Amino acid sequence: MKISIKYAGSIINLPANAVDLVRDASEVEAKVILGISVFSGYFNDFDKALPMLCEKLGLEINDTLSALEFWAKNGIIEIDGLEIAPEVVSAVSETDNSMPSYTGAQITKLLGNYPDFKMLADCAQNVLEKDFTPTDYNSLLHIKSQYKLTDDYILMLLAYCVENKTTNWAYIRKTTKILYDEGIDTYEKLESHFAARRNKRSLEYKIRKLFGVGGREFTSKEKSYFENWVALKLSYDLIKRAYEISVDSGKGANWSYTNKILENWHASGIKTVEDAEKSIKSHKDKLNMSSFDTDDFFEAALKRSSERIKERSKK
Repeated sequence: MKISIKYAGSIINLPANAVDLVRDASEVEAKVILGISVFSGYFNDFDKALPMLCEKLGLEINDTLSALEFWAKNGIIEIDGLEIAPEVVSAVSETDNSMPSYTGAQITKLLGNYPDFKMLADCAQNVLEKDFTPTDYNSLLHIKSQYKLTDDYILMLLAYCVENKTTNWAYIRKTTKILYDEGIDTYEKLESHFAARRNKRSLEYKIRKLFGVGGREFTSKEKSYFENWVALKLSYDLIKRAYEISVDSGKGANWSYTNKILENWHASGIKTVEDAEKSIKSHKDKLNMSSFDTDDFFEAALKRSSERIKERSKK
């Protein structure tokens, strides 16, 4: 089956991204965008063209103005002399994947009307080390409006992405959504989250070196042990001491044995190497004491046995 458009007479032109907005547009809004496309030549004088458009479409003026505002806010049309300032702090849409599409002229107007957003945008450009295009501004607006995040939160997120050499806006938006859905929605929570991530990466590097893993992927068992140590918030020094005990015992770089030592220490409230050394010394002392008591027992038993033999010989 083939569909062909039968052109006859005049042809209308619309920006391609208008198609993406049709899903969210009302019937009136759809009528209006088609109507102004057909009668665009009459809109050199907006005040005269508006009544004519309303009559052609069978719409009330207020409904038509509301529809025009919808298309203007989404960057499809621009109306000179009609102030329609986009709200920076309101949600762009109910859908997570929605993106504002303000034109360069609208963005210039927006930056003039909202000095706080201009300051955020200027700082974001410095962090990302790039001059923003309209696409960049729209992406920043999306993050700001969709999740109601503070400026310092957004700038820290951008700095973290730069640190990890990933500044693609699709990645930044996806990361923002994941963090927000996990409840990491304040500057303090984000700071704590990133600190934990950095510590985990640092610990993983040290553990790989300690166990001779190198750059290969952890096996499922190794990963489960590593994640367990992270969850227990064990220090590298404590893990290293348990590893050394495993090696000294003749078991080698044994993940399972090292994990067992660490879990026993954790259950006993041992959190530092100093605590571990005290526990090891105490354990050795007990073993030595047990050995001493056993020797005394055998010596006493031998002595009693000898005395009995002598008494029997006298009889």
